[in-house]
Amino acid sequence: MKTIRIISLIISLIFVMSCDRSGIFEEFQNSTPWEFHVQVFSDDNMTQPVTDVVVNIYKTSQDRDNNINIFLTRNTNADGKAVFTLKDFEPGLDAEKSKGIYYLKAAKGNLVKNETTRYLLMNDGQTHHNIVLK
Repeated sequence: MKTIRIISLIISLIFVMSCDRSGIFEEFQNSTPWEFHVQVFSDDNMTQPVTDVVVNIYKTSQDRDNNINIFLTRNTNADGKAVFTLKDFEPGLDAEKSKGIYYLKAAKGNLVKNETTRYLLMNDGQTHHNIVLK
């Protein structure tokens, strides 16, 4: 019985060690680039997007509150979205330098809304932040 267990263990180890792992790195190299989507709505149900809202991103809450040192800015499109890429945040594409919390201001006419992002990891894919401006 002990011999069967040892043989089974050896066969299992051979199978595990002989697995092809060559595709792992290619999968990471072809990953989806990171984007930060800020979408602005005029209703609590988030069904009415608002166009031409100025979305400013600041690095500190003091800058946002005093409306100085705007880090990034975009206007929302027909879907109410302002899209920022990793290259916007960090031209060298070093996500480690850009990770953190950012401060947002959405403004259209006399309507203004201040928000704070979650901690942005700058991982692959899209991070979304919704704002209700009313």
